[in-house]
Amino acid sequence: MRYVVFIAILTWFIAGCKENPNTGGKTVNFWIKGHLKGASGLTLYLETPSENGMITVMSGVVDSDENLHIEGNIAGLGFYQLRLGENKQNAIPVTPSPGEHLEIEANSSNFTEQPKLSGTTWGSVMVQYLKLLAQFRRQQEALMGNQQMLTEEEFNARLLVNKKPITDFVVQSINKDPSNPANLVLAMELFPMTGFEGWNPAFLEVFKEVVTAFKSTLGEVPATQALSAQYDQLEAGYTQYEQVENGEITAPNFALTNTEGKAVQLSDFQGKLVLIDFWASWCGPCRQESPNMVRIYNKFKNRNFTILSVSLDEDPAKWKEAIAADGLVWKNHVSDLRGWKSGMPALYGFDGIPFTVLVNPEGKIIARGLRNKALEQKIDLFYTKIP
Repeated sequence: MRYVVFIAILTWFIAGCKENPNTGGKTVNFWIKGHLKGASGLTLYLETPSENGMITVMSGVVDSDENLHIEGNIAGLGFYQLRLGENKQNAIPVTPSPGEHLEIEANSSNFTEQPKLSGTTWGSVMVQYLKLLAQFRRQQEALMGNQQMLTEEEFNARLLVNKKPITDFVVQSINKDPSNPANLVLAMELFPMTGFEGWNPAFLEVFKEVVTAFKSTLGEVPATQALSAQYDQLEAGYTQYEQVENGEITAPNFALTNTEGKAVQLSDFQGKLVLIDFWASWCGPCRQESPNMVRIYNKFKNRNFTILSVSLDEDPAKWKEAIAADGLVWKNHVSDLRGWKSGMPALYGFDGIPFTVLVNPEGKIIARGLRNKALEQKIDLFYTKIP
C-alpha cells in the first residue's frame, strides 16, 4: 500500500501593522533579514504550496554586499519554504507565524544543508533537522546506486537504518516541545516510507502529542485541523495494516475470465491459501518478478496453495505470450483486458504493479504488497502455524 502524505496550507491569521506594496495591499506581518554569502543578485523566495504548485508569498534580491531584507504578509502559521535562486530544489522548509522576524545566515553553496536560522522558536530545531536530512539524502544516493545489487528486503532494511537518526531526532524534539511550529514538518517524518512492515507504532503516540499540543495552544484553527487529519490518516493506515496482519479483512470477491474465456471467481478457491498476483505483460518489474513467482509456486503447490494471476493487459495475444514466455505454469490466469480501466485497482486499493494479496483459506486477507523473499517468508510462516 502506498500512503500519500499531504501538507496542507495552514492558516492562523494575525494582523500586522502597516501596508507595503509587496503585500498586495495587505498589512506587513512577517520580516526576513539575512546575509547570504555568494548569493549577490540572487532572489530569495518565500513560497507556500497550492493546488497549482508552489506560489510566491514574498521575495527579495540579495544586494551587492550579500545582505537581504524582505517584508511582507503571510496568511498564518503553516508550511512554507525558502528558495534561493531559480533552482526549484534549492529550498528549505520553514514554519513562520505572523509577527516574527526571521534572520538567516547561509552560503549559497550549501544553502539547503547548513543555514543558520534565528529570531524564531522553530529556527534552531529546523537547522538541526536540515543537517540530518542532508546526511540522509547523501546516504540515499549511495543506496540507490547499489540498488541493483540488493534484494528488496535488504534495500528496505538499509533505508530504515539510514532514516533512524532523523526519526530519533524527531521523537526527541517533539517530546521536548510538542507545540513547536517546526513539528509541522518534523511530524511528517513519522509516516512510513515503504509501508508499515517494520514501522514503529509508538510513532502514533508521538504524532498525537503534536496534535494535542497544537489544540491546546492554538485551538481549532486550520493548522490544528490539518495535523489532526494527518494523524487520522496515519492511524487509519496502521489500523488497516493490523487488520490485514490479523486476518480480519475479507478479500472482496470478483469474477474475471481466464485465457479460455471461462469465468473464474476468487470464491472458487475457498479453502486454499491463494496468492493474488496483479501484473501485466507490459510491466517490466512484473516480468522481472516472474521467476520468483514460479519459485514460490513450485515450493508450495502441493500444500493447498495456488496463485491467481490477474492481468491488467489489454492485448490478449501479448498476455498469453507473456504467460508462456515466463513459464507461469499455474492455470489460474484471468483478466477483463481493460488495463488500468479495470475495476481491480479500486477494488483492492493499489495504484502500481506488481502487487500481491495473500488470502487465507477462510477468505481473509493476511498480507498485501509483499514480494520475493518477504512474500515467501510470509507463506512459510502461515504453514508453520498450521497444527
